[in-house]
Amino acid sequence: MIGLKVIMGDPGRSNDPFGIVGTMYNHDKHKIQFKLAKQIINQPYSVAAQFLIKMKKQIKPNFIGIETNNRGKRVLALYRTKYKMTWLQGVATSANLTEQTRQKGFTMDKPFMVKWFKTQMEEGLFEWPDDPTPDMQVLIDQVPQIVSIRTAGGQTSYKAQRGRHDDLFMAALHCCNFIRLFIEQQERLK
Repeated sequence: MIGLKVIMGDPGRSNDPFGIVGTMYNHDKHKIQFKLAKQIINQPYSVAAQFLIKMKKQIKPNFIGIETNNRGKRVLALYRTKYKMTWLQGVATSANLTEQTRQKGFTMDKPFMVKWFKTQMEEGLFEWPDDPTPDMQVLIDQVPQIVSIRTAGGQTSYKAQRGRHDDLFMAALHCCNFIRLFIEQQERLK
């Protein structure tokens, strides 16, 4: 039984790729399955908009969103107005959220989720394609390249190693955050 389908995008910064990732939670296997990874590089935002619209029709996900930190707020506004993507949700990242705020789902605690992701990867919660597409391979390769840094304010954050991109990984984190919340909710309802 498929429990939840999520597609998330990370518009990135000025020269970064627009990363889009799609996941499914397979309730019977208790696995998060990575089904889609797409990098849109050096293309206008209309290309990513058309791709998201196409994936919405094909995959019929329960949730589609984009990260709204940095340039994402402008991209979300553009997509909702110009492309009539009123179904697209914005999701922010922050650090050191309370558990109550984490449960709401529309702000992801990045340090918490990176640790959660790495733990779940070690425990085998994720299922990757046997024959990954080139973009899925980029996502797989981005996972070990994520490093922790200390911000000027003394907090811990995570990003790709210098000179590397993390847009697919960040989109994957957002997907996993929604699935984590779904799994936790299902556990509470038992």
